[in-house]
Parts: sequence; C-alpha cells; structure tokens
Amino acid sequence: MESENWTNSTNGPSVPDRFTFVLYRLTVPALFGIISLSGLIGNGLVIYVIVSRERMQTVTNLLLLNLAVADLAFVVVVPPFTAYQMVAEWWPFGDVACRLLHYLVNVTAYVTVYTLVAVAVMRYLTVVHAARTARYRTPRVTAAVIAGIWTAVLLLNVPVIASYRSAPYAPAAMPDCDIVSTEVGRRLFATFFAFAYALPLAVIGAFSVCIFVDIRRQRTCASAGVRRTKSFRRKQAVGRLLVLVVALFAVLWLPVHIHLLVAFFGEMSTARWYQVRIHIRFRPAEYNLTRAHMVIITFY
Repeated sequence: MESENWTNSTNGPSVPDRFTFVLYRLTVPALFGIISLSGLIGNGLVIYVIVSRERMQTVTNLLLLNLAVADLAFVVVVPPFTAYQMVAEWWPFGDVACRLLHYLVNVTAYVTVYTLVAVAVMRYLTVVHAARTARYRTPRVTAAVIAGIWTAVLLLNVPVIASYRSAPYAPAAMPDCDIVSTEVGRRLFATFFAFAYALPLAVIGAFSVCIFVDIRRQRTCASAGVRRTKSFRRKQAVGRLLVLVVALFAVLWLPVHIHLLVAFFGEMSTARWYQVRIHIRFRPAEYNLTRAHMVIITFY
C-alpha cells in the first residue's frame, strides 16, 4: 500500500552498509519470494478445487474463491516487483507499470475488504433471517455481488493511476516509482483508512453484534432439547467465531494503516528496529492478511 523511495544516490544505486544489505537485499527479497510462492500454490489450489467441482460452488466457497483470486493477483505481482525495487534501488519498468502496480495494490485490497463485508452480511442473513432470505442466498446472487464489488472497486480506484509516476526524484537520479506528492499521498491514504478500514470494520462489527444478540436471544428462549440440536450448536460456534473474525480484521489491518498515516501525516522513524519491524513483521503480515481471513471464513 505504501510508496517508498529507495534511491539513495543521485547517479545510481548506492553502496549499502551491512545492515541495509542484509535487510533489503537478502532477507526481505527472500521473505517476499516465499510469500509469493506460498500464495501462488495456496490460492491456486483453492481456485482449482472450487472451480473444478460444481458441488463446491456454494455461497461461502464462491466468496472464498473471490478472496483467492484477489490474493493471487496481488502476490504474483506486488511482492516480486517490490523486492526487485529494494535490491536495484530504482524502477526500470516504466511509468505505465508503476501506475498499474499501485492500482492493482489498491484494487485487490478493497476487493478483499468488501468481500469480507459480503461474508458478514451473508452470515447475518443465514443466522438471523434464514427462512426469509433463502432465495437470495444462492450462488447466482453471490456471483452478482462479487461482480458488483469488482466493478465498483475497479472504477472508484481509477484516480490511483494518476497518483503515482515513475520519474527521477532528484537531479540526475535514477527513475523511481513513487507517489506524485505528499499532499496526494495524504488524500489517498486518508481515504484508504476511512473506506478500507474504519467503514468496513464498523459494518462487519454491526452485523456481528446483530448475530451475537440473536444467538443469545435464541439461547435464552430455547429448551434444553433444542440446545442439543446440531443446528443450534452450529449457531453457537458461529457466535464464537464472529468475535474472532472482527478481532482478526481489526488487529491485522491496523498496523498497515498506522504505518501509512504516520508516513504521510507524521514523521517516519529511521531507527533500524522500526525498519526491521516494518519489513519483517508488518509487511509479511499485510501480504498474508487474505489467507488468514480465508482460514477463518472456512469455519465461519
């Protein structure tokens, strides 16, 4: 999600010190390579299993399929290009590739987030209004919802294309892929925080609270025999898992947004411990967010 200028020399890549060499040219590229490979294999298997078996194409699995497609598009492009930029300390792929890369980053992030919102809505309809909404909770309707998410996200993120460029950021410097200005970055990432974190978290939280309240009400009114039924126990399990879904979304996405907001509204720390934490802890977590949600949703 972020933009960073790795060019340290006006005439080309600089000679790194040992810390920079080990972190940016060895550790991070190797870590990103593992992330891309695991994402390619894991998402590829999910896509293959769901697409190749018609009985697997349920409402929940179609939403999982959408998460896998978005994550696959992300991991096969973004980590490799980012790792190369760190190692080479410049952007050799041109202006169009620079703009499309960051467009893809934002599109896949928004698709992931609003697919999770769709999961919360579908689960609410299933638990609270099962009988009345059965005709709407079908694979065909789910496919239409997914298509709507992609269409809206692709169109609404078009301004991102104009927010980045590949150009030298100092006299006689090598070209780099970066955001056009700090002001543009502030608008972009404030919007990203509002509509990719605060709003979806509020929506997912609200639907989860409604599910939890309904389960508690049913538990209070249900007889001992009803409480022992399989369907009632499943609802109880959903109640426990929904807390985990909301917590997972809130905790895993928050460091990403804090880092971006600090980068453009505050002052980024240059301390080595912060660089290590960002690139070894937070960035891998950011790149694996979708897969973490997919594991939870499988049981949700």
